[in-house]
Amino acid sequence: MARYTTISPIELARIVTQYPIGTSLGLEEISGGFGNSNFKLTTTTGEFLLKICDEKDSAELNMQIALLQHLYQHAYPTVYPILTKDQKPLIHETFGSVMLYPFLPGTQPEPSPNVLAQLGKALAKLHCISPIAELPNFAMGISQMQPFFQEVQNTQFATHPFVESLKSELESMKPQLNASLPRGLLHGDLFLDNTLFDGEEMVAILDFEEGCYDTLLIDIGMTIIGSCYTSQHELNLEVARRFLNAYNAVRPITEDEWEYLDCFVHYAALSIAFWRFRQFNIRRPDAHRANTYQEMLTRRTEWRAQSKLLTNN
Repeated sequence: MARYTTISPIELARIVTQYPIGTSLGLEEISGGFGNSNFKLTTTTGEFLLKICDEKDSAELNMQIALLQHLYQHAYPTVYPILTKDQKPLIHETFGSVMLYPFLPGTQPEPSPNVLAQLGKALAKLHCISPIAELPNFAMGISQMQPFFQEVQNTQFATHPFVESLKSELESMKPQLNASLPRGLLHGDLFLDNTLFDGEEMVAILDFEEGCYDTLLIDIGMTIIGSCYTSQHELNLEVARRFLNAYNAVRPITEDEWEYLDCFVHYAALSIAFWRFRQFNIRRPDAHRANTYQEMLTRRTEWRAQSKLLTNN
């Protein structure tokens, strides 16, 4: 996992006492994820997911809770946070924001046609829910890339091949990214590791930390990039087709969206590559993860090579 935070027994006890969950019996790390520190917490009343939100401040955390409360009103299949005894999110004085969730049984699935059909329906259902006020724009895209180019202007990364390529490709994509396309409520990061399944039956869509208001096609492209590839980053055409067909059956994709789909899959891949490059080379340097951005570039290349077979069937 992305381990940024270590919790001492004393700090854990302080956290647990602020929730109506009994007393702590044990804490273990959970693997997976890039942006938080996640733990399985066992107490005298049950099992919980303890998430240290290393990348979010209190305002962003409150927005996330408001969004989840909104989704609850629409019976959306996700996991909802447990609030403290004071009915508030917990801001810890040492390591920032804490979120506590029920620990749901299940696993992260392999990308099968049935799994992606369920994701397609779930994403389309999300896109049919009205957004709440003041949601931010997509946080891993243009709004973050432009300041990043200024941030690295006088550093060793200014002439890095990825940075130069990103700047050039983003400029060429701007007309399509600024096209008048349907907008609405987005998950923002629908990779398979942000889902929970019981076998091949979906339990929940997880981690609405990047929930936002933006072009719906961003989410469609992101789910293809994050959920329709093998572990060797090969595009699975059948699961991508099932995803798009299932989505389209719930919220019909417009002609313009079909036309711009290729661009937004490309944009999604670049967005995740950008986030990983900045995170593990600049913000939190990590030699083991420094090159993980290249996985998204591989998937983008694979999409370019295979997507015509998808759209021609």
